[in-house]
Amino acid sequence: MATAQLGTSSKTIKQAVVERWFFTSMALAMIAITVAGFGPSIVNPAGRRGPISLLAAVHGTVFSVWLLLFLAQTLLIATDRVNWHKRLGMASTFVLALMLPLGYEATIAMTRRGFDLSGDQHVDLHPQVGQSLTLDALTASVFNFCYLSAFAALTIAAICYRQRPAIHKRLMLFANIELIGAPMAHLLGHANLLTPATVMIPLVMFLFAALVRDYLVERRIHPLTAVLAIALFIAQPVEGVLIGPSPLWHHFVTWLIE
Repeated sequence: MATAQLGTSSKTIKQAVVERWFFTSMALAMIAITVAGFGPSIVNPAGRRGPISLLAAVHGTVFSVWLLLFLAQTLLIATDRVNWHKRLGMASTFVLALMLPLGYEATIAMTRRGFDLSGDQHVDLHPQVGQSLTLDALTASVFNFCYLSAFAALTIAAICYRQRPAIHKRLMLFANIELIGAPMAHLLGHANLLTPATVMIPLVMFLFAALVRDYLVERRIHPLTAVLAIALFIAQPVEGVLIGPSPLWHHFVTWLIE
């Protein structure tokens, strides 16, 4: 009996630790990927194709502030400061209001220019035929536009469901998983590892972590976690294989940047 109680107590402690610190750990991992993705071209600009523009600098700063706010929010929940979490959440909506137009304008600027400033993403004005590491700007823009659209939809939904924590935290988590698509691409590109297959690896790890968290804490996978994980997993190849290279997408983006 005592052994059974000890085992149950140990399991409960593990569940509590996972529940308390999982989202903070995910936020830290996202920040680390962002620093690793954008840092090399800032610290060593030798490989850059152009200087950091004002738009790129403001865009990067505001998106970094958002990730720091996400980390702060997870820490407030982990330390039971729910009231402060709610207050900071209202303030975060102002950052969100800046992020969406900045993300859109940054993508439009990259597409008009025809290449990425850092060179990490291997977006070229005239990509080499058969070179798997290069993309033309019109095709590459699909990822940034889709990341931004999914992030906006999930974040706005999370704000609407802020009174339902189980839904709110999952929507916010997956919104931020979408947000790190760009720094992951920069990180892999900087290491010359950016391919359709390798870009899926970190994404799958984040999605799998969300599924594992649900099982460890609740002994089941929440339906919303399952739906969002499947949707984000499917979206990447659909965007890269079906939408991005299509003439219809190229015509649409050409119309946007004119």
